[in-house]
Amino acid sequence: MKINVIITAGGTSQRYGAENKLFAPCNDSCVVVEAIKPFLTFEQVSKIIVAIHPSYSDELLNALENAHIEDNRIALTQGGLSRTQTVKHGLKAVEDDCDYVIIHDGARPYVTATLINSVIAGALENGVALPLLPLTDSLVCIKFGVDPVDRADYRRVQTPICARTDILLKAYAKCDGEYLDDIAVIQKHAACDVKIIEGDPDNIKITTKEDLHTPLCGIGYDIHRLKAGNGIKLMGTLIPCEFSFVAHSDGDVAVHALMDAILSAIGEKDIGHLFPVDDSRYDDADSLELLQTVLKKATEKGRALKNVSVAIIAERPMLAPYIDQMRNNMSKALNIPCERIGITATTNEQVGDLGNSKSIACFATALLL
Repeated sequence: MKINVIITAGGTSQRYGAENKLFAPCNDSCVVVEAIKPFLTFEQVSKIIVAIHPSYSDELLNALENAHIEDNRIALTQGGLSRTQTVKHGLKAVEDDCDYVIIHDGARPYVTATLINSVIAGALENGVALPLLPLTDSLVCIKFGVDPVDRADYRRVQTPICARTDILLKAYAKCDGEYLDDIAVIQKHAACDVKIIEGDPDNIKITTKEDLHTPLCGIGYDIHRLKAGNGIKLMGTLIPCEFSFVAHSDGDVAVHALMDAILSAIGEKDIGHLFPVDDSRYDDADSLELLQTVLKKATEKGRALKNVSVAIIAERPMLAPYIDQMRNNMSKALNIPCERIGITATTNEQVGDLGNSKSIACFATALLL
């Protein structure tokens, strides 16, 4: 089986801004290169046709070179003034003995091999396969006012699509107008069944700068000495024991480490600068309230917390019975599901102050988009 891929990259990104979104930094390269890369891993892909605006051909070649991609399967052809015209130009470059054609938006850099395999399998079964996603927001039609629309009848369309070459060639040969997407052309001019594939929520199309956030990761660490007492607080959970923290605030070492991880990810100074020890406003402060200040800083920078991982090092008390409660507390405080919160606890094998119950420490990582 031989597959050709058409990457549609004929636009000039008028909604994105002054620069062409296809060359905006993304992962280790740029948007359009990231959209191409997953297809290079498929042996059955014999040609990747990038239909690009002629003004950007040299920039694409430079981007591929900078990404250390040298693959003679990649061929450039001129894009059109519309998506329909761009696909038509791409189809002219398809190999004569090609069995299937995949069409993919050059502005979708997060496509995965899993989704590509799914659309190929769907096309083998039905001739055409299309990834769709359900709508989550409510819909209204504003053509004649504000009329509610049943979203259950609608889906969001993604790429890549995969189709038998003869079906695509037939459809686009008859196409004499402009269409929003490939499936509209196929449905009108080829009249064949389409295999619906479950889309990937992460496979977004970059349209504005807000769509293109490079993931940020931060690491935090904190340690607090212990003294005789009647309990400690970790991740907002009060744990009865013979200790309490020697601390300026409530001493929640796990939340402190997490706050530093978030601040580190967004390029801010640590909690020692944000909540100084010589500022009486923070005497016995609730660390979960301080956390909200840190989260606000992330929001102001357009970032949202996606995942956290916390490792607590404590010889005593035994923390295992409290892990679920900690996760529930943090889920509410961070406004993310428990499934995205990892909390582990370990001892220090009776080594040093940590191992002799003189202190408790914590490492934390935070991932933000």
